[in-house]
Amino acid sequence: MKRKFHKLISLMLAMLFLLSALTACGNSSGGDDEPEGTLNDFEATPKYYSLVYENSENGKLTGELEQTVRAGENGSKVKATANKGYVFVGWSDGDTGATRTDKNVYADIKVSPIFVKSGTAFSVTYEVRMDGKVLETSKLSGKAGKKIEYVPPEAPFAYTYKWSDGTLGAKHSASYLDKGEKIIVEIVPRSLNNIPTIEIYTEDGSGITTKYEYTTCRVTLSNAGDGENFENLSAQIRGRGNSSWNYPKKGFKLKFDKKQSMLGSDYALKNWVFISNYGDKSLIRNMMAYDMSAAMSGMEFTTMHEFIDVYLNGEYYGLFLLCDRIDENEGRLNIETPISDNPEEMGYIVEIGMTDRLGSGKDGWTEDRDKNRSYSISYPDVDDPAFKTEVHLKYIEDYFDQCLAALSDQNWEKICELIDIDSFVDYYILQEMFMNKDCFWRSVHFYKKPGGKLYAGPAWDFDQTIGNANDLYGLNQYDATPDCDINFVDNVHNSGKKEGSLWIAAANTWYRRLLRNEEFVKLVKARLRSIEPIVNNLLQLTKTDGSVDNAYYTLYEKAMERNFQRWQIMGHQVWPNTPILREIDTVKGQIDYVNDWFAKRYLVLCDWYDVKL
Repeated sequence: MKRKFHKLISLMLAMLFLLSALTACGNSSGGDDEPEGTLNDFEATPKYYSLVYENSENGKLTGELEQTVRAGENGSKVKATANKGYVFVGWSDGDTGATRTDKNVYADIKVSPIFVKSGTAFSVTYEVRMDGKVLETSKLSGKAGKKIEYVPPEAPFAYTYKWSDGTLGAKHSASYLDKGEKIIVEIVPRSLNNIPTIEIYTEDGSGITTKYEYTTCRVTLSNAGDGENFENLSAQIRGRGNSSWNYPKKGFKLKFDKKQSMLGSDYALKNWVFISNYGDKSLIRNMMAYDMSAAMSGMEFTTMHEFIDVYLNGEYYGLFLLCDRIDENEGRLNIETPISDNPEEMGYIVEIGMTDRLGSGKDGWTEDRDKNRSYSISYPDVDDPAFKTEVHLKYIEDYFDQCLAALSDQNWEKICELIDIDSFVDYYILQEMFMNKDCFWRSVHFYKKPGGKLYAGPAWDFDQTIGNANDLYGLNQYDATPDCDINFVDNVHNSGKKEGSLWIAAANTWYRRLLRNEEFVKLVKARLRSIEPIVNNLLQLTKTDGSVDNAYYTLYEKAMERNFQRWQIMGHQVWPNTPILREIDTVKGQIDYVNDWFAKRYLVLCDWYDVKL
């Protein structure tokens, strides 16, 4: 997790600063009061510790029973031997070895051996728990001098054992010293370095079966860092996704009862989204796109995005990408406003591609100037009694219509008056770099600031990008608009061709018209040249040879491999994989493909727009 690396780097810098300050203080001139000697001129008096081994009944000790040891050094060997009819069971400090040599001594030690009659019986109780529930209780008996061996029920895939006495491994040994004890073993998720773990238990034990109705659940977050973990928070869960809803590994949304920050987020929210990335066998396309969006100055907000291991009802469910929804909120899209009688004073979020989600006829419209594509309001809440279709919906519909009219008329002055150009430039390059199949008909967002312009973004939904689309045909499949230059698009992407030519420039009505404008094209050219460092950084992040410490594969290799042990889809057809992607049967190979494709894609765009690097 990159945020942890940032914190580590900050801590290291602070330590270096403190060290240099201390060094400076030590070297500063102290005048007449400065002592003549330095710290190295003085030697502390050595510290010694005593080791006492006391004899006890029914046995004897051999060796030096009273020793004096300098700090950090080792004592000499002492051996306990039981008398006839007795057995040695351990020392008074819990050590069970009959022969002991105390090493690296930094404290006084006083111990005695314990001897009991041969054949003395003892018992230990084992209790197996999972999610706070007792799965098994076993009382085992043994005889002094011998150990009890206990093997708990087999842990599910990606789970491990946590013993109450700190024992490691999948079995436990108990001795006479453990007599009468209850030893608890919990079956818990197996955490991996840098991967937070979330456990979700639904109230009725059901899985994710619907994306329309919530199910009550309890949520525990672990391995997330200091101050970020929590236990048994109350929430609700439901499925989410459009085409991805048909995957076996289903994405979902958590809705906490109270606003909750996640993985160090700067804001607390009730709603958090978990992206499955099932159809993206590299698992990184969304992560990569959001990292690029966050690096581009024209994109004011990028969803929080972190990998997280998910366990659902005691079953490992896979590696997911945790995000927050595209919504208004302080620290995210700062456009939150009350619903006003003056609609111009309000903030709005609109998405292309959704059709009357509420079935009420008041949350969206079809845009005549965009081939009757559907547009839908996701903010403000159209179910709020203060929302008036004839006022608020009409206002934002008319505003979009003005924007599209200005684009069609090539009125640059009017275009600049209505839309934020920088956001539209960066959003175009982001979408074109990834060759996002969805950019002209779904998951395309706009937001309008109160009393201000229309902005493109935020970015969303990039799993079907970077060559991961077997149905990216010519535009005549979708749009016969006369101003569509069909020569922008190479019609053979479904056969697995990687680099391609332009797509968004032809597929999206807004950009088809913007890119006819010479002023906009100049801005695109300049921006393509300036993002070369961002592209190079992403190419570093997609290396798989271990040469880059914070590369996706370097950080998440074990978690990715475990995900594909759970979902064994490598080498199999998963929509929308191309034939090339079907043949790559390792996550390393999938990421190598992404790296190669992305590098070539940047050169294609620079060549198209005549950008010299």
